[in-house]
Amino acid sequence: MTATLDVPEQNPDLVLDQSADDYWNHYQLTFALYSVSDRAIPSAFDGLKPGQRRLLYQMHDSRLLPGNKPQKSSKICSAVTGNLHPHGGASMYGAAALMAAEFQRVKVIDGQGAFPRIQGDIPAADRYTEMRLSAPGAALTAELDDHAVPMVSTFDGEWVEPTMLPAQWPVLLCNGAMGIAEGWATKVPAHNPREVMAACRALLARPNTTDDTLMKLIPGPDWGCGATVVGTAGLREYITTGRGQLTVRGTVSVDGKNCVITELPPGVASNTVQERIRALVESGEMSGVADMSDLTDRRNGLRIVVTAKRGYSAEQIRDQLLALTPLESTFAASLVALDEDRVPRWWNVRELIGAFLHLRDSVVLHRSEYRLEKVTARRHLVAGLMKIHLDIDAAVAVIRNSDTVDDARHGLQKRFEIDEEQANYVLALQLRRLTKLDVIELQAEADKLDAEFAELTELVTDPDARRKVIDKELVETAKLFKGPEFDRRTVLDAEATPVTAGSNEDGPRERKVNTAWRLDDRGVFSDSHGDLLTSGLGWAVWTDGRVKFTNGNGLPFKIRDIPVAPDITGLLRSGVLSEGYHLALVTRRGKVLRIDPAAVNPQGAAGNGVAGVKLGGDGEPPDEVIAALPLSCQNGEAILSISEKGWKVTEVADIPVKGRGGAGVGFHPFVAGEHSLLSAQVSATGYVRGKRAVRAEKRAKASNKGSGTDVLPAESPA
Repeated sequence: MTATLDVPEQNPDLVLDQSADDYWNHYQLTFALYSVSDRAIPSAFDGLKPGQRRLLYQMHDSRLLPGNKPQKSSKICSAVTGNLHPHGGASMYGAAALMAAEFQRVKVIDGQGAFPRIQGDIPAADRYTEMRLSAPGAALTAELDDHAVPMVSTFDGEWVEPTMLPAQWPVLLCNGAMGIAEGWATKVPAHNPREVMAACRALLARPNTTDDTLMKLIPGPDWGCGATVVGTAGLREYITTGRGQLTVRGTVSVDGKNCVITELPPGVASNTVQERIRALVESGEMSGVADMSDLTDRRNGLRIVVTAKRGYSAEQIRDQLLALTPLESTFAASLVALDEDRVPRWWNVRELIGAFLHLRDSVVLHRSEYRLEKVTARRHLVAGLMKIHLDIDAAVAVIRNSDTVDDARHGLQKRFEIDEEQANYVLALQLRRLTKLDVIELQAEADKLDAEFAELTELVTDPDARRKVIDKELVETAKLFKGPEFDRRTVLDAEATPVTAGSNEDGPRERKVNTAWRLDDRGVFSDSHGDLLTSGLGWAVWTDGRVKFTNGNGLPFKIRDIPVAPDITGLLRSGVLSEGYHLALVTRRGKVLRIDPAAVNPQGAAGNGVAGVKLGGDGEPPDEVIAALPLSCQNGEAILSISEKGWKVTEVADIPVKGRGGAGVGFHPFVAGEHSLLSAQVSATGYVRGKRAVRAEKRAKASNKGSGTDVLPAESPA
């Protein structure tokens, strides 16, 4: 028996015969444009994505202003998704939680409850938290009631919403943004709001301000999470073109055998770093790690402690953390934002500031036009009322002798030469407004309206007048950022060198760090002579006053000896500085600069040093560094300085610690006729004067020649 399957005949009317191109143009392209312009990419003008803008507008409309009682997050997000933004409440609450996070550079929302404090934190459920606008957030919506921006119908036509907010500070540059849409992605770093406001005022006054001046005003990003921008590579390109790759490093300090992580690069979550460290330990790539503890809390913030095993140094573990984990990664900036036509394009920092200033000009213009209409209408009514006051008795007689309201209106229009609107206003007045005192008040109001009319007319017609108002308002808005929480958090370390070259998205590319190199006093890295870098910090000093500290980062595997710097011309001495030691630079003119190496950022093998001691001006002989002396902070050492005619012993404890780049302090007074030191040395046991020194001193007194060369350290034979 054979079974047959009845297949119904296909109805040709139900078959959609359409090419792939037509499908893309009709369906996929529509969705792509929607995801770009209405979801993922922010506006260059108010700096907000549509969801963020609608959230803030809903909070403004609900009067959730600073000082007012906050409202449940669930209620706010439900109102936004129901009235303005027909998407999931979870995504809306996620956006709200990010705007209220502690690591946000400027908190737009004042959140009450467990909102994120560090990157990667998950907020409490929206039914447990409350929100209201912060002071900077209220500054984004403050002028909505002044009709400062255009309003359009919502998706269902039941409400209206602003096309953009009348922001009083540039949100996009201050808080940054990240978003991925169809064919477009944006990644804008955050900046210090004080620096951005100063740059706005500068470009408002001088639109052709040079790039160098702009970079002095905004030297680089400033994320709320802190971190450090390593080197200057990519900074100028980013500021001038809107695209650039910045190396960003988290903060990892060494405390004994522990490496303490207190700051992460932007976009890097705490759990991501910890998972990476665990994977490296399990694979054996970080075999020197004994333990890792997450001591993060809401009071002290991020604190991840990585402990080194016995036989391993914490400095070595720190180098591995930077090389093998996202603690140092590349931030690929891409300033993509929507223009006036809601079309995405690339911008640079100057253009984004210009877009914000254009928004402020539009806001001042629109609110002035709206206010001018109100003032004009009120002036018209006041003018009619003042005519009535010229003969109140006649006005009363006209009204009393009229049979109907229409007769009274026509009578007033004819008798006092006023129009219908003015006559209606008079008829609606209470009799108490017709007193003599009210005449004085009317005249004062008329004068005030005339002055305001002239001022508003100037603002509407004169762009220069609007620029003055914008500048004044920028000064007032900048006061929002005077608190200590708006001090710069991100360090811009131009002298540091990257350890890795990676990215947040793909993870860092591995570069192993070899700290078994030795550094000798001739400025040569090798594996056969000198002190091990693992036992201390390498240093090098040049006769022109430069100094370099290095921990060996970036050194390749040992194949051949390499110099401590690309250019070692004029190198005086180098070596390895033990923990607890400072470095003293002695100049020929009798000055000494004592440097704490902790105050100078280490450089890699490609660094040629930084300014150490500032040498004196022209003279004979010319000033230069003649000695570089490691100084113990606890051993009671003393420096012996020898000149042509004398010598002096100076206790190290009497020499203050100064920052690099200073001129040092004078410590060796010269006698008449001499101008320079011959040498300097340090000893922890003091100095003795041998018989040769006594005899030489007698001869020197007789011949007026120096004798300091026979003063020797106490441990040396006389």
